[in-house]
Amino acid sequence: MDMKELVLDGAGWTTKDDVYDAFFAAVGAPEWHGRDSDALRDSISTGSINEVEVPYRLVVKNYDRIGPSARGMADDFIDLIRELAGEGCPVEIRADVNA
Repeated sequence: MDMKELVLDGAGWTTKDDVYDAFFAAVGAPEWHGRDSDALRDSISTGSINEVEVPYRLVVKNYDRIGPSARGMADDFIDLIRELAGEGCPVEIRADVNA
């Protein structure tokens, strides 16, 4: 299986919307995409919503530079991706510091 790598740069994330915006840009999400964990779960695992479909590996660069107001959302997003992977969805995530 060919695993695409999608890079998200956390250095400028200051709000939870910054996390959503970065992911949505990376996968080519439609404007109407929901901004909650259920919507993320559906669009990643079910498919037929985003331009880029799994399998892919998300790489969050500059994880250590994510602002405090965005950190909780970023951590929840990472947990969701790991949960989906544990359920057999062909998705991975890695958080890099000072990358």
